[in-house]
Amino acid sequence: MENKQREITGTALKFIAVITMLIDHIGMGVYERWMSAQLMVDLDFSYWDHFKFYLVLRGIGRIAFPIYCFMLVEGFFHTKNIKKYALRLFLAAVISEVPYDLLNHGKLFFIYNNNVIWELLLGLIAMCIMEYINNNGVPFIPDKYIIRRVAMVVVMLAAMYLSDLAGLDYGKAGIGCISVIYFFYGNSKKNRMLGMALGIVVLALLSNMLEFAALVVLIPMAFYKGARGRDSKALRYFFYLFYPVHFVVLSIIAKLLLGGASGMSFF
Repeated sequence: MENKQREITGTALKFIAVITMLIDHIGMGVYERWMSAQLMVDLDFSYWDHFKFYLVLRGIGRIAFPIYCFMLVEGFFHTKNIKKYALRLFLAAVISEVPYDLLNHGKLFFIYNNNVIWELLLGLIAMCIMEYINNNGVPFIPDKYIIRRVAMVVVMLAAMYLSDLAGLDYGKAGIGCISVIYFFYGNSKKNRMLGMALGIVVLALLSNMLEFAALVVLIPMAFYKGARGRDSKALRYFFYLFYPVHFVVLSIIAKLLLGGASGMSFF
């Protein structure tokens, strides 16, 4: 009997991202607030023991964003219609903003911090501009390799600045991660692994050291060969809608568990 090497598809990577993101947001949106509430009402509460578990939840959650960055770059290079792709991200970002603000800030709208899909959309726009420069050069400037590369870096830095200015979830670190994966993108396993690893390193260096936990994603990435995997309209809707829907569900859970008892209100 022939042994077939196991393969992880793009759809499987997305499910890993969805599950780890949910774990992360349970830690951030529910468990952390439960700890704070307990600390206020129970002087004997062992905060440090629970905080270690909280860090485990957040550490697992670090896996999600680099996968989304990688799949964004994959989508950029393989989508048949980049405008429709951007429109889907825009609609998802708009739909997700209120649920995101409810869970993270307890308000219907909080202008100083915005959900991560805006970051993915900005990253997509930056890649479009960088790819145009890479293929066509800079308008009105003599076409030289070094000029193209410098211009692409300038676009990346401008997008990083805008992400911080707009208060996007990962800020400049997220755009840096997307850009590095884009720069190293290729069809070979070496390109995928190197781009993902360096993207995570940039993410951690520009945000916080806990992001290094995401390097564990290189294990499933080693079994990814570029296959898209199972695809359907239902799956696409699931992946786009899971983000806002899970924020709403966690906000309701947080309200039911903590709202009355702790005097904290998330709505």
